Amino acid sequence: MSRHRAKRKTRSDRFPLTLHPTGQYCKKIKGKIHYFGTDKKQALERYLDQATYLHGGQNLAQKASNGNMTLKELCDFYLRYQHAKVIAGELTPKHHSDQIGSLSKFMSFLGKGRRIKGISTLELQNYKRRLQNAYGSAHRPNLHIGVMKAMFHWARRNEILEKVPNIDAISKGKVVHQERFTFDSEQITKLLSAADVKMRAMIWLGLNCGLGCTDCARLKWKHLDFENGRVQLARNKTGVPRNLPLWPETMDALRKVPRSGQLVFYTAEGHPWIRTLAKTAGDGSRWYTTVNAVTSMFSRLLKKARIYAPKGTGFYTLRRTAATLAARSGDPFAVQRLLGHVDLAMATRYVQDVSEQTDRVIGESRKYVLAG
Repeated sequence: MSRHRAKRKTRSDRFPLTLHPTGQYCKKIKGKIHYFGTDKKQALERYLDQATYLHGGQNLAQKASNGNMTLKELCDFYLRYQHAKVIAGELTPKHHSDQIGSLSKFMSFLGKGRRIKGISTLELQNYKRRLQNAYGSAHRPNLHIGVMKAMFHWARRNEILEKVPNIDAISKGKVVHQERFTFDSEQITKLLSAADVKMRAMIWLGLNCGLGCTDCARLKWKHLDFENGRVQLARNKTGVPRNLPLWPETMDALRKVPRSGQLVFYTAEGHPWIRTLAKTAGDGSRWYTTVNAVTSMFSRLLKKARIYAPKGTGFYTLRRTAATLAARSGDPFAVQRLLGHVDLAMATRYVQDVSEQTDRVIGESRKYVLAG
């Protein structure tokens, strides 16, 4: 019994592979042990690349080769692969939940039993038109189109399908980025006055460092350096590292937060402020639901502080406010680092009302032209 327990300790609840006594990472699938090498990261990559075939079986692979796979078979095949990435920590449950909902919508439109080889370009265009009519903006249609195209690209790249529908004929809609609401100093003062200890510290982090809901929810005490007044926290979405200075007000607010675990913030019930719950239906299908206490608590705070902001205003507005204030420094790269974006293009979407900066840049250009 003790020997069995010793083996179980080598496996993480999230990591899908087991460390074999030989030093290789392995997984038992359908009664057979498959080995993926001694390097943990490379072994995981090999497993994820082969998981589709190992778990899917030869019958499904045969259906793929002769082009008779149905849409439901392909979607199930793809979602099993994506779920393996969730277990391995390579994909967020929230994104996987979006994939499940998106592909369900796609199957509902074309039919679960539809043969892949029979899907026409016109049907894909009609699907895009249906999405555009169902939503007021291009964001959600683009998500659904992106998930659908990703599945077909994956099937072709992994030789699951020899030929895929003409997905290149379906493009994403153009997203028009409009100026969004940001908080002014008076509104910020109201928010801080009405907030409790934990939410007040989160607000300072949002304004000081541009941290969003997820950032605050996963922030740990080890990420904070009170001696040097800095926070080191990579952005979860992009993996871009951030090492940012903390204002005295931010550090003072953080010091008042009671310590009860590794995380800086816990709810009154002792849960993380954002958590994902997996649920299973009677037919065995699984979906995910996210509980975001940061968003709900901030929404109540807006009402308590009597701040009547446009629809869509939430905790993330603090991040946009921080980006707008930082943009007035005239250094776009500083904004990029603050937000943890990979490139400048994404950072500019959060920047509002920088006309003074633009005027200054144009004025400096004039001086250069007239200098000769």
